[in-house]
Amino acid sequence: MENIIPLNGRIAIVDDQIEQALPLMRVFAKNNIPYVFYKGTDFDYLPEKPENDIRILFLDLNLLGGRDNQPKDIRSSLYSVIKRIISPDNYPYVLVLWSRQEKEYKEMLEELFKNELKGCAPIVVQEWIKSDFFPYYSDEEVNKDEEYKIIDELKKVVAGFPAYSYLMKWENCIHNSADETIQGIFHDSHSQDDWHSNANCILSMFAKSYLEQHYKDATIEDKAKASLLFLNDVYQDTLETNIASCKHLNVNSLPSIEDEECNYDIAAKINRCLLLSNQYASPCQPGCVQPIDLTERNEKYFHELFNNCFNKKDLSTKEAKQLKKDVYKTLQPCQVVVTPVCDFAQKKVKYDRVVRGIIIDAAFKDNVNAQSDAFYVSPVFEYENQKRILVLNYRYLMTYEEYNQYSNPLFRIRDSLLAEIQSKLARHISRHGIMNL
Repeated sequence: MENIIPLNGRIAIVDDQIEQALPLMRVFAKNNIPYVFYKGTDFDYLPEKPENDIRILFLDLNLLGGRDNQPKDIRSSLYSVIKRIISPDNYPYVLVLWSRQEKEYKEMLEELFKNELKGCAPIVVQEWIKSDFFPYYSDEEVNKDEEYKIIDELKKVVAGFPAYSYLMKWENCIHNSADETIQGIFHDSHSQDDWHSNANCILSMFAKSYLEQHYKDATIEDKAKASLLFLNDVYQDTLETNIASCKHLNVNSLPSIEDEECNYDIAAKINRCLLLSNQYASPCQPGCVQPIDLTERNEKYFHELFNNCFNKKDLSTKEAKQLKKDVYKTLQPCQVVVTPVCDFAQKKVKYDRVVRGIIIDAAFKDNVNAQSDAFYVSPVFEYENQKRILVLNYRYLMTYEEYNQYSNPLFRIRDSLLAEIQSKLARHISRHGIMNL
């Protein structure tokens, strides 16, 4: 089985006695698996803010040591430690109960995850007894059988949840691809006398290639960012190759979901993450979706754009009017910045280019004139807790010499969706039509 145990230091071990954690730490170290250790009784060394990247948490249930502790004290210690290590954004992760025999505290932990720590709950809780893997669970050397057993069992835990194992493999591919990218570019400079000068030279050439004519006038910060943006191209190709070549042995296939309505709801939520972002460097950044108010000046203009977006076939005048009224209640006029991404990144923009359109309720998607090349209809996405679609009319391509820098975008569409919009826009502009007699 290929390695599906996290390689990015995303394993955490919490124990009140480091001696009992040493065998586990030695196994991870010998197998090149990074980890972090937290002494459960020493709050001075716990993170000030909860971590957001733990994928496997080994937790000793009794962090107070002795057997005469009151349940309320055990509960309090577990709550305090988990609250300092796991944040509500830390998801998904597997919790391994790393104990001796205090199984009676498991129900207490489950009750915590149902109430006070509901936002920090793991996807699964795995019960392990220390002595099952390390008979003496002390600082003695670990033999080969014990070492293989703990690694094999941990792989089985991860592999037992197909979706979780795929995500762990993907994160490992990201880790390895970044390393391969750096190795491939900078390895030849390793034997040089002055590695720093050579590495700086390489990154400077990356920045110059990315910024082109704007390199001389760019700030130090812009040059640094440009060198890393250039590096992304090599990394992306390496990552795709590694993912395509990886194998998921002994992992069950993902189950199919027959409930189309359930799929539709999930797709809308996920599309919000896949297609849209709330992060943007500037309101002029390509992909930014700007709201437009229906003022008296442009209401007639948008009324025409709105009418052109919908099919009129098989609709009576009365039905068409009612449809427009219903759609109009959900309407958000907008425009999308479609300026070439490279021009924006290299500060070559002379005129900002936008395409105007509307955001409406997804229930009206079938009524949109999606067959025409003059329109773009987005996949369904969730916005402000409603299922919505973005409809663009390529006939309303506009340019601005000075864009409204003070208008906050509704959101930004990600590069993959922006590239599709730009590609269809280019195809629409280059259409010759049909010439015949």
